[in-house]
Amino acid sequence: MTTITRLLTYAVPDELYSTATTLGKTSTQLYEGPAEIILWIDDESGVVEEIWSAPDDLTDRDPALNQRVEILRADSDINCMKIGLIYGGLATPKVYEVAVGPSDLPNISLSDPSDIRSVYKIHPVEQDYTADLQFVTLDRDRSDEFIRDERNSRLAASDSKLASDMPESLRTIWLNYRQRLRDLPSEWADTPNHLIKFPISPDEHMDTDFDDDEVTVVMIADRTDDDADAIAQLPGGAD
Repeated sequence: MTTITRLLTYAVPDELYSTATTLGKTSTQLYEGPAEIILWIDDESGVVEEIWSAPDDLTDRDPALNQRVEILRADSDINCMKIGLIYGGLATPKVYEVAVGPSDLPNISLSDPSDIRSVYKIHPVEQDYTADLQFVTLDRDRSDEFIRDERNSRLAASDSKLASDMPESLRTIWLNYRQRLRDLPSEWADTPNHLIKFPISPDEHMDTDFDDDEVTVVMIADRTDDDADAIAQLPGGAD
């Protein structure tokens, strides 16, 4: 497989999950991937069904009768981005510690909001690789009602955790956890709902934002100027 290296420059929205570009913001990212990929595309729908990088992993079998073969070449920033989204060629994105919510609660970790995979949708490229790239938007409801429903569900699940004969120290831990749940979402009023972090249940024993040995998190104190630019993609209420 022939690979190329190219520094990509691409538009980013005014903030993460927005489609507005009034600020004219851009970002850059290194592409190190195949010079081209082979696409097996469904004739009727235009959907990319299989992807190969020639000649390394190209199968010996022929495409199905309903499939046509097309080549996507990494000859422009846009095409490199499309290959990066549906096949590969982009480095693992950084993960950042981000301060949100009450100061006495743990921070959250987020994948680089300026990374191409955070900025642009993958699925539309798979549906029609010739179409324009689309910004990622929130794809699930994170309204106040959703937060309250999730809070109530977690409260109900913890009802049975309290017992009259349990150690007082453990009882206090569960009571504090349940109070933190009751304080949602009012305690996080200045934080966008999609960044709200539910309190960690005493049963979970670990903070999945920071206790994954396979993920290196860039802590707030260790950010570079480039890191600060990436974090600037987050909406108000996050730092």
